[in-house]
Amino acid sequence: MEPIKAKLAVWTKNKAHVKAAAIVFGIVLILIICMCISIHMRANIQKKYSSTVAQMQEQTYQNLIGMTELFARIDDPTVDVRYKLIPELKAQYTAAAAMNSVLTNACGAKEAVLSPELVAAFDAAFESYATAYRTNAATGLAQADMAACIEEIQAMITARYVPVVKEEDKIVVIDASSGQIQKEAVQ
Repeated sequence: MEPIKAKLAVWTKNKAHVKAAAIVFGIVLILIICMCISIHMRANIQKKYSSTVAQMQEQTYQNLIGMTELFARIDDPTVDVRYKLIPELKAQYTAAAAMNSVLTNACGAKEAVLSPELVAAFDAAFESYATAYRTNAATGLAQADMAACIEEIQAMITARYVPVVKEEDKIVVIDASSGQIQKEAVQ
C-alpha cells in the first residue's frame, strides 16, 4: 500500500494532473446531472402526454354518453326531433368526432375512441336524416341507421365503464338446512 500513497503524493504535486483530473471530474458530474434532469423532464412529459390522452378520451366518451341519452328520447312525442333532438345529437357527435380526430392525428389510431367505420356510419345516418327532411320522406330508415350506431356506442361504453366480474370474485351463500343456493354476490 505504501507505494500507492507515495505515487499519489507525487502525482498530486504536479498541478497539471490535479487540474486535469478536476476538470474531468467536473465534466462527468455535469453530464450526470444533465442526464438526471433530462430523464426527469422526459418522465414528466410522458406523464402529461398520457394524462392529456386519457382526458381527451374521457371527454369523447362523455359526448358519446350524451348522444345515447339524447337518442333515448327519440320516440318521446313531446320532443321536437327535427329541430331540437337531431341538431343536439349532431352537436354532441361533432364534438366527439373532433376529439376523436385530434386523438387519431396526434396519437395514432390506437388511441382513437371511434373507428373510421363508426364515423362513416354516423355520417351516413345524419345524411339520411337530412335527406329525409329535405324530401319530406319518412325518417324510419335514418332512425334505424342511427339506432345501429348508438347500439355500437353503448357496447363501447359498457366495455369501458362496466367492470367484468370474474368467476373467482363471486360469493355463493348456501342455506345450511336445505343445501340450496341462497344468493350469489360479487366481492
